[in-house]
Amino acid sequence: MNTNESSLETGSIGRNWKVIGIVAFFAAGLVASGLLRFFHLHTEDPVALSAYATEIYIGLTILAAVLLRRSGVPFKRLGFGVACQPAKYLALAAAGVGLIQLSGWLLEPLWEHIFGGTRDLARFSDVAGSPVALAKLMALNWTFAAFGEELAFRIILMRSIAFALGDSRKAFAVALILQAVIFGLVHAYQGPAGVFGAAINGLIFGGLTLAARGSIWPAAITHGSSNSTGIMAMYLSG
Repeated sequence: MNTNESSLETGSIGRNWKVIGIVAFFAAGLVASGLLRFFHLHTEDPVALSAYATEIYIGLTILAAVLLRRSGVPFKRLGFGVACQPAKYLALAAAGVGLIQLSGWLLEPLWEHIFGGTRDLARFSDVAGSPVALAKLMALNWTFAAFGEELAFRIILMRSIAFALGDSRKAFAVALILQAVIFGLVHAYQGPAGVFGAAINGLIFGGLTLAARGSIWPAAITHGSSNSTGIMAMYLSG
């Protein structure tokens, strides 16, 4: 191992400017993809690029993973080579689903009081009473949302921020908060309640990932299961 790679393994902030730059670029790109989705849904004449917000975020995630690895970030930081502990992951996922449901039950009335309404989910309204739309949305949920977003936000973004800041407890706390804020901003298309709700969920997903020592499974299962509950509720409403 060369000297530069060794210094990167230590997570020393003074020697990790390249990693910090990649992470900053990735975070800005994620926010930009969220803004594109917002403009696509909430403007009468959106730019053509806004229709490809999901594809852009997927491309950015792959690019960030490649650049970080080439900069010396260990594979474990990118979610590879983490020991599998099924019983622990399922227990964490069950706790995560409970926390998501509890936070929604407690906070939805607060968002309605402050913002005059809950999350704007009109984008998914076509699922009501439609088995075809339900199947399509469930497939997207368990791929691009559950695993795709967890890979982007909790594995690559959060863990790379902590790595770049020195791997201390404070670094992980800062990383946990920053990724949750960015996750909230990416959901701006759901309105103010969606931003705050997604940020709270991001904290829960991030906490699960940290508790699982970097494994994507608990947060992904929690994310997919919680979304599935909401999707089924919308389907049955039709």
